Amino acid sequence: MKTAVFLSARGMPMFRPDLIEDPAAKRLVLIVSEPEWAATPEKVKSHFDQVHVVPCAYDDPSPLVNSAVEPEAARRALKEITEAAGSGTVTLHCYDELFMMFAAELRAEFGLGGPLPADMLPYRDKCVMKDRLVGTGVRFPRFRRFDHERYGRERSGYFTWIVAEVGLPFVLKPVDSAGSEGVRQIDSLADFSALPDSFEGEYEVEEFVTGTMYSVNLVTEGGETVFAGVTEYLVNTLEVVQGRVNADINLRDDDPRVPRMVAFAEKALNALGRLDGSTHLELFLTPRDEMVFLEVGARFKGLAGLAAMQRNYAAAIVNMTLQAESGIASRPYPHPPEYCFDAVIPKRAGYVEKLNEPDVQSPFEITWKVTEGEELAPTDSLFTAGGTFLIWNQDYDVLYRDFYALADYQPITYRSQEDKESA
Repeated sequence: MKTAVFLSARGMPMFRPDLIEDPAAKRLVLIVSEPEWAATPEKVKSHFDQVHVVPCAYDDPSPLVNSAVEPEAARRALKEITEAAGSGTVTLHCYDELFMMFAAELRAEFGLGGPLPADMLPYRDKCVMKDRLVGTGVRFPRFRRFDHERYGRERSGYFTWIVAEVGLPFVLKPVDSAGSEGVRQIDSLADFSALPDSFEGEYEVEEFVTGTMYSVNLVTEGGETVFAGVTEYLVNTLEVVQGRVNADINLRDDDPRVPRMVAFAEKALNALGRLDGSTHLELFLTPRDEMVFLEVGARFKGLAGLAAMQRNYAAAIVNMTLQAESGIASRPYPHPPEYCFDAVIPKRAGYVEKLNEPDVQSPFEITWKVTEGEELAPTDSLFTAGGTFLIWNQDYDVLYRDFYALADYQPITYRSQEDKESA
């Protein structure tokens, strides 16, 4: 018997239990926070043979952290699972980036296989990540760890030093966040001076790199690549938090950019310490045709992107990831591929006056997460989407044109407070 324990159900809507080769030889167990379980679709709940619902680690969690389990409750649940008769080989899996280090700590504590804290650190701390790439030939942005004490003591002088080290503009970001949470572009001393007097957590300052963003999405099993897909971003993540649609299109395997970027990603992962399972690596291709590493997570893409990749490549990526991490084997994805990409609609502060569908030639499915008349609060997180959609077509050229047509797409028409009051 193999028992696979999941810390959070994130990513599991795309899991295909019907593809498991030997269902009787495995158990799938979920440890989940109360708010995440309440929001989990019934179909996903049915994937699991056993569920431990535990309190959330936060009293009033944001969407970013609603899957955070109370640590001691999670430990008690895992202890019960590992000590149960017939559990067999137990593996622990986590596809929620913010809690992967906690999962690694639990593996170390309970003697379970898989990435331990030292293995996971280069995939969570963006400074350690880039430190590991020094001398490998992988180009990455100039960076420095943010000095909280110096920032509080001499803001103007510290700004001058940062500019000399990494250039201007530069990016200020948490070293271990996700979804662009807390990321800021600094264009001037005025921007820097307007920042809060103190920051909670560790930050870095990083060179601002121009170019087109891409992601390289790999599944590794036994140290070898068993799946690779490359996506091209419509805009970079800093533009997304300003309100532009977050879309990326899966490139065809015969695109000359694909093998080049896959090789670049594999070189970076080997330097970091390659892990079995999924990785999601982002890079820039500059106007000088230079690839620049941005960051990497030890996980697959977010849910909308995962759905698009599965359809585009005819690959059950969550199943492939579980097989690589636990040995629970799955049959191949049974449906034919269809060119497909996803888009995430960002939210910004204001009153929603109208929801607008995209003007594209390809078929699409759109899921709105806001309603007309709703008031939206400010956010800099990609986890608080206004909606998501998939676009597909058997004709890749038509789909690619539709992708670029989204550059000027304004999915939500907003009204200001003043307009609302005068209406």
